[in-house]
Amino acid sequence: MRGRIFKTVIGMLVALLVLFFIGDFLANVRSGGEAWGLGPQSEWGFGGWVTWTIIGIIFVGLIGAFFAQKEELWQVGTREVVFMAIGAVLYGVLSWVTNVTTILVPAVSLVALRPAVVIPPLFGYLFGPVVGFFVGAFGNVLGDAITGWGVFPAWDIGNGLMGMIPGLIHAFEDRKQATKMAGILTVVLLVVLTLLTLFSPEKVFANPIMGGDPTDHSVFWWVLALGAVLLGLMLYFVEKRFNDALALAIWGALGTVVGIGFAAIADIWINGYTFFVAILGEFVPAAGPNILFIAVLGPVLLQAYQEAVGRTGR
Repeated sequence: MRGRIFKTVIGMLVALLVLFFIGDFLANVRSGGEAWGLGPQSEWGFGGWVTWTIIGIIFVGLIGAFFAQKEELWQVGTREVVFMAIGAVLYGVLSWVTNVTTILVPAVSLVALRPAVVIPPLFGYLFGPVVGFFVGAFGNVLGDAITGWGVFPAWDIGNGLMGMIPGLIHAFEDRKQATKMAGILTVVLLVVLTLLTLFSPEKVFANPIMGGDPTDHSVFWWVLALGAVLLGLMLYFVEKRFNDALALAIWGALGTVVGIGFAAIADIWINGYTFFVAILGEFVPAAGPNILFIAVLGPVLLQAYQEAVGRTGR
């Protein structure tokens, strides 16, 4: 079984590397050669994009090894490939739409409000962790490339993790208990991060996206706090009556914390940020809105999908 996971992980690595170069080419075409492509980025060392691609894939492999007992989670057939392609195109195109009409949030990198972020966790929850990972990673590369922004491997893998984590619910026999534990863990993490944001010793720092002026990045603590409150309410209703809509929102939030957390921490070495700049300047503005979008839009899209499947009988 672990041999299957190893092959799947190696396949992910090869596919990502190929996609990164395709995305790099497309982004430079779209931007007239001005995209932040792979060329200007370091390849190796602690800040290298190849290094963090390998670290990310090892992380994915460790998660896979931990859940190795569920063989069906890691099978990739024609059905999974079709859903990967559909999900990645949806995520990429819809991300591009909001990128070009973007509402930038005060972050030290390109962070835009992106409602389409609900797609990777939705596909992961419905079709498993491998599908979710590819939808998130490939879709993010596609969206950034056709926008002309460039290729950001650590963030692409982070988006992949956002799709992968919700798919892990299928590894548990007692999905209600697993969802409760995932929700409690996520709420605790969000509370800790909210307090860290409020009482950070490094709150004010220059923001290149917002004109380079010093900006107080602690003012968005309430986004994380609101996410924690929403998840707390969902846990209450899960205890009363478990359903897929609540489970998707909870697992999607956990996936967001893990995925965006991976990308933000990677930028400590890639971009030379301090820990607090990475958390307040990247994680909070990216993860907070993502959690809210998933909590609100996820159940709506899930219900629409289930009703469509019910009508077609598939």
